[in-house]
Amino acid sequence: MEQKKHSWFGPKQIGLMVYTAILFLIGTSIIGGNNNTVYPLFAEIRGWDVNILNAISGIAIFLKAIGVIVFAVVVRKTGAKKLTIITLIISAILLIIFGTVKSLPIFLIVMLAIGFLGGAYEKNGGMTLTANWWPTKKGVVLGFTTMGIVAMNFLYVPMMPKIIGRFGLEGAMLILAIILAAVAIIGAIAVKNTPEEAGEYPDGDPTYAVDSSKIVEEMKNYKSPFTTAKVLKDPNTWFIGLGAGFAFLAVMSYIASAIPGMLAMGYDYTMAAAIFAVGGIMGVVGSFIFGVIDQKVGTRKAFILYFVCIIVGFVFALLMPKSIVFCWLAGIVIFAAQGALCNLLPSYVATKYGRWDYTAGYKIIGFLFEVMAGVGVMMTGFFANVIVMYGVAMVCLVIGLIFMILSKDTFIGKR
Repeated sequence: MEQKKHSWFGPKQIGLMVYTAILFLIGTSIIGGNNNTVYPLFAEIRGWDVNILNAISGIAIFLKAIGVIVFAVVVRKTGAKKLTIITLIISAILLIIFGTVKSLPIFLIVMLAIGFLGGAYEKNGGMTLTANWWPTKKGVVLGFTTMGIVAMNFLYVPMMPKIIGRFGLEGAMLILAIILAAVAIIGAIAVKNTPEEAGEYPDGDPTYAVDSSKIVEEMKNYKSPFTTAKVLKDPNTWFIGLGAGFAFLAVMSYIASAIPGMLAMGYDYTMAAAIFAVGGIMGVVGSFIFGVIDQKVGTRKAFILYFVCIIVGFVFALLMPKSIVFCWLAGIVIFAAQGALCNLLPSYVATKYGRWDYTAGYKIIGFLFEVMAGVGVMMTGFFANVIVMYGVAMVCLVIGLIFMILSKDTFIGKR
């Protein structure tokens, strides 16, 4: 009988890549993708202040960061699959309420709850599945799967106003809820927590496991020696978490303000929306390219190169009032950098901690990362002049680059 061939990109692996990419797309869209388009429509139709919605949106991302920590404990007990399914279903129910509620306080509470749950299905569910299935090839894998994050820019952002225009707020949110429920059902049927449960091997490499059933049981009962206190005491936690976090702050300050910022400069909406759409495609390109670079030279070096690229992008952003050309250059480079950022951070954590201890490290590092993203979104409510805000973001990027240079990528987890 011919021996079964295994590969890190076999049919089951590709299926899981697509699934996790969808999880990343959902979390990014319904939590951080509403500032440019959806919230202004809610504000107009409901008669609410859009600045309040944008400010609470930043707090929702803070709660997503808290969710990273809370659900990192839960995912060890339930497994990534069960946690993902349950929190997707709850999020679907909340989206229905989101579209129908007329009370601003209740709307804001639902917004915060949706943000909190993103720390479950996206950050602990999708990222843990990736670390379990690809312990050493996670860089190139995340280069593909985090394309789901940047797909928000050319799928969710331009499409939602059209969907809301046709089906109304209630109908649009119901459609999103149905999509989330469908993803949960697919996960229940097809997703496995580990490759061993699916009859595969980590990285598709048979040398990883001699007794797959034993490893499945060991991973269920494994207690990481990396306690919260131990992770917090490690200087690299802060260098990596805050270093990447400062980059996320800068990226989110741009993404959450780009369209209204360009309109305030006198540029046309159609052109601004086109930059977003093209930028989204560049985000896919950036995600793939930096995934390959990560795999070739290591995550730390790839991260340093990333900082150089995004700093150049913000130089263009500061020059946006001078010419439409700089608007395009800023959009292309920053969106491409966004595509890279969201795969480099989990890849760096997996590089240091491996699949056994990934959640122990990510719950703190990922928390810092998400908190800084929330600060970036909230900055849009504090700076009337986006150019001043981009100047602050540039300073943050320089600090982040220094932190990343100081970080160490030595493996400290379980082999």
